[in-house]
Amino acid sequence: MGYSIRFRKRLMPRTFADLSAMVFMSFAIPAVYWFEVYVVAPTVYNQTLNVLHTIVGTYIVINIIGNFLAVIIVDTSTQGLLLPSQIPPGWHVCAKCESTAPPRSRHCNTCDVCILKKEHHCVFTGCCVGLGNHRYFYIFLFLMWGSTLYCSCLNACFIWPYVGGFNLWALVRLILPGVWLLWEPSLDTLYAFLFSINVIGFLFMSVLIYYYTGLLVSNMTTHENNSRKGQKYDYGRDLNIKVTLGEWWYLTWVFPTLSSPLPYDGVDWSVQTGEKNMKPKDN
Repeated sequence: MGYSIRFRKRLMPRTFADLSAMVFMSFAIPAVYWFEVYVVAPTVYNQTLNVLHTIVGTYIVINIIGNFLAVIIVDTSTQGLLLPSQIPPGWHVCAKCESTAPPRSRHCNTCDVCILKKEHHCVFTGCCVGLGNHRYFYIFLFLMWGSTLYCSCLNACFIWPYVGGFNLWALVRLILPGVWLLWEPSLDTLYAFLFSINVIGFLFMSVLIYYYTGLLVSNMTTHENNSRKGQKYDYGRDLNIKVTLGEWWYLTWVFPTLSSPLPYDGVDWSVQTGEKNMKPKDN
């Protein structure tokens, strides 16, 4: 039985930290897009490449925003599910929800609900990443990683005249862009600030994409990886990828609205693959 997409009723973050992080992302993504398309590209590229850059960049930023919104609106909790009153093998009782909870689900104190195949609580979206929205979270990360890598390389060809050339003082300005922007506010310092945001974003995304790719191909969550309890859900790389990205995982990169059914519902953890019924291994 596959997973049926449900939508969250409460979209606003519950904490100030989550709200602040979401607001930052909501402003940072459009700001960097404006900087790259309307400031950097016309300076670095000729007219033909500039048009191509604008078209591809617009498509990618729409894809990024679409996956970001999908993480927020897709409900991955146990709310609304018909759960048994008795405790089946492998299940547990959540004292806070006062109900039974399927294997791999965990309670989130911030969202105040149990999450199917809980990965983690994401402050930037103000909600948990779990079974239903893990696909969108991972593709958002991947696109952000690729975009910040490209933008950092492109901006390196653009920024040096605005910071006084390649020298030690320019490097200090780029390393401390926020301080420089407050000390000497100008268009040049704003450009340097956006350049540094890209580089910092690339380094941050590189760590995240490396870590979460490892979890994806082994079908483990962060909690399972830390507690070394996720090996029994390793069905092999190909099926593990489908567990998160769906049956048509190769289409999920195109746009977030394209369907890619998940092979299970997060309640029954036996997975049908042809004639073989794969179940979690006993530890």
